[in-house]
Amino acid sequence: MNNNHGRGIRSGVRSPCTQARRRYGLVKIQAKLCRTSMETMPHIQNAATLASDTCRKVFSERRWNCSSIITAPFLTPDLTRATREQAYVYAISSAALTYTLARACSSGNLHHCTCAGRPTSPNVDSFQWGGCGDNVRWASQFAKRFIDNVEKHSLGKKEKTKRANEDNSILRDDAAVVNLHNNRAGRKVIMTSLRTQCKCHGVSGSCNIKTCWKALPSMTEVGQQLLQKYTTAKEVSKTLVDRLQVQVGKKVATSEQLVYMSKSPDYCTKDEKLGSFGTVGRHCNVSSNSLDSCRILCCGRGYRTVVEEKIERCQCKFYNCCYVKCKICRTMSQVYECL
Repeated sequence: MNNNHGRGIRSGVRSPCTQARRRYGLVKIQAKLCRTSMETMPHIQNAATLASDTCRKVFSERRWNCSSIITAPFLTPDLTRATREQAYVYAISSAALTYTLARACSSGNLHHCTCAGRPTSPNVDSFQWGGCGDNVRWASQFAKRFIDNVEKHSLGKKEKTKRANEDNSILRDDAAVVNLHNNRAGRKVIMTSLRTQCKCHGVSGSCNIKTCWKALPSMTEVGQQLLQKYTTAKEVSKTLVDRLQVQVGKKVATSEQLVYMSKSPDYCTKDEKLGSFGTVGRHCNVSSNSLDSCRILCCGRGYRTVVEEKIERCQCKFYNCCYVKCKICRTMSQVYECL
């Protein structure tokens, strides 16, 4: 019997990596990484979930609420045309994989890596470097190999993808170069997000000795940083894409700004050809002047008021140390839905 679980056995049973390649469209080198690094696969799956959850949380109050990502790896048209939204999705996915693997290294859940090396910068406060820092360097290198190879696999292919209702077209090579740039921008945010965390050691909670290490913030904070880059993302022309491709080929560090090539739909109405789910039925804030306001979120169509009844247990008390008795409370609230 073959004990190599990555390659399966000769009984005809397909290996998990072969199944993943067929089901999720892994390219050849990704399938190879899967076989040689099977232990990382659950963390890659967790990273995909983390990227989706973070994206939907960050964009929950906007017209585009990251609903397009739920169909991944089969992407909607707005995430295949090098749009601003696609730039964010690629960046957050690359960042989430780096984040998840770095945390897995420091928690001891991956035997491929260890804790991060101790910082070389001198400590200005009275503490010593120690602990187990998040290994962002190793995680970034692995994430680059796993994610970037999808786009590198596409480079060199001169097939054209037609834009919906437009005469011009985008070369897949151009979109791949843009995706590689945004992947790198996502990893860069993780690299620059490390914070110093410390733990005190001493008698009765004193801080006679303080040990510090480098750790990552919450993924929500990372998502918010990328949101700022999303709002200031730059539309690039074919000339600028060619310049990016030269820099990718030479491995030259480029701007950390997110870039895109195609205009996004307004996401007001449902249009499957554009990848827009629309905002009909979305909850809006009638007292807000921000992006979640009924005026902006409902795109001027108006809204309706819905009264919701919430039933929950309340005023709970302990009796005779052994059981809890609660009352049933009903509360009425108003929500506002876009027409």
